Amino acid sequence: MRIFKCCQSLIVILTFIPTVLLGFDFPGYATYHGKVIDADTLEPIEGAVVYAIWIKCRPGIGSRSCGTGPVKEVLTDAEGEWRITGPKGNDDPGYIRSIIGYLVPWIESPRIRYYKPGYFPIFYEAPGLCGFYAHAYTDKARNIEGIIINRINSKEEWDKVAKLQKEDGLSPLVPIKDPESKLRELDFDFKYSEDVIRVRDLTDNTTYEVIGLKRALTPAEKREARGLVPSMVTLKSRDLPLLMKALENQPYSIEGRGYNDVQE
Repeated sequence: MRIFKCCQSLIVILTFIPTVLLGFDFPGYATYHGKVIDADTLEPIEGAVVYAIWIKCRPGIGSRSCGTGPVKEVLTDAEGEWRITGPKGNDDPGYIRSIIGYLVPWIESPRIRYYKPGYFPIFYEAPGLCGFYAHAYTDKARNIEGIIINRINSKEEWDKVAKLQKEDGLSPLVPIKDPESKLRELDFDFKYSEDVIRVRDLTDNTTYEVIGLKRALTPAEKREARGLVPSMVTLKSRDLPLLMKALENQPYSIEGRGYNDVQE
């Protein structure tokens, strides 16, 4: 009986080790997925590099101290679809976990980014050149479902959206039934409708998301687009060979599918 109780205690301890040491709940893994499309034509983009960067953090004086953790990358398929499995992460580790973080850092949710030669990454600081993102939203308690979309086409629109978000912290939602199916099938125009409402977005980044990338047309725009990729990726260049080749105008391929950069 004593051996049985010891075994039970050991199982409990082993179950909670990932939460205590690594900062995410057992088993601690999630699937991140979505689709990448052309922001203007709404056609799927094949061969876009989707990369996830996890952040490792420790407590610090006044604020946490964070650095780059593990990374993963994939290419979108012919339908623009992509899928990455990795640590779920924990953006709010809590008091006890923060203290333990002095010894072993915790892992936060991944930053997921996109790059396709000849397209701008999504950067909302560049109104008119940035694309958009949209994801399904469901609030059963309030009987609300639809698609949250953020799309900035001009400086005036950027200022308006920024002002609203500062005032209420809410996101624009287009009410629509069965929103995830609409996104997967691209049965949506990715524009704001007259019945748009504002909601508090509580969804996490495991939600299926459609990303619209804006095409870079001139040689200057193509160079600018490459320069918008965060500098942190160079720290993990060995782990991001597809992205590095795409940024360097080199051919890149995976699983028999080959791609070349858009020549300037």
